[in-house]
Amino acid sequence: MRLIFKTFFIVALNFCSVAFSLGTNFLLFPESASAMALGRHPSLGGSESVNPALIEQRNDSPMFHINSGSWFGNINLSGLNYIQRSGNYNNRFFIRHADVTDLEFRDNSPSDNPISKFSAYAFQLGVGVSRGNKFGNFGMMLSYLSLGIYDQKADGFSMDIGYSRLLSNDFGLGVSVLNLGYMSKFYQDRPELPIAIVAGISKQVDLYRLKNNIYFTTEYFTKELPMKFKIGADIQWGQLNFLAGYSITKFDAEFSVGGGLKYGRFKVIYATRFGSQEIGEPKIFSINYRML
Repeated sequence: MRLIFKTFFIVALNFCSVAFSLGTNFLLFPESASAMALGRHPSLGGSESVNPALIEQRNDSPMFHINSGSWFGNINLSGLNYIQRSGNYNNRFFIRHADVTDLEFRDNSPSDNPISKFSAYAFQLGVGVSRGNKFGNFGMMLSYLSLGIYDQKADGFSMDIGYSRLLSNDFGLGVSVLNLGYMSKFYQDRPELPIAIVAGISKQVDLYRLKNNIYFTTEYFTKELPMKFKIGADIQWGQLNFLAGYSITKFDAEFSVGGGLKYGRFKVIYATRFGSQEIGEPKIFSINYRML
């Protein structure tokens, strides 16, 4: 009886560890190839997934985005994103999903073969809105969250709020608070959302035929995660797009690059990231479609 209870307890701990790692950290993963290459920046020209105040329909046309890729630890990533303007409001609808398969189910007894295999997932379904006035742009996003592993599941919601403003001399300012919310219990514990406060500035620099946006951002977490400092550069030359980013914490550093090409209503972008911990090379491929 004691052995059975001990085995069950260890398996339960493994479940919680995997679920919390994927489920809560999933909210910090880059959503698109641009976000992976540049990093998470809340200032003008950055990502609407990091600052809802940046939700904007560009080129007088609704936009549809498809994202697919992978993250550290062989986690599969996918997502859809739709942005459309309605009156004075810019609206966003999005779906994100991450999963990892072929996880090995083991107890504390050494063995070449696992007892069985299982999978884990994280899912987000959300809506967002932004509006601008003479004081700047304001935005908010609401999301339904679900994470699961084996036969265990937790549900909840999150809210993001943000502000951005175009300053003089082509400087931009952005601030956002992400992942405010609540999760139901998973097994015996409640997953903790990684609340983040993100602040940054951007600067547009045009050189001959090159249009360059430079980003500087600080990201602070209320959860036990280290503060992160990031820089990014987005260079456009005609129909070509080159992106690069660098981030550093007291524990590690990461460098990312990406490239994009516009063709008619389509734009394709590919990005990858390299880390000092040498635990894999994440990558994302994105297709953006201008509908009008």
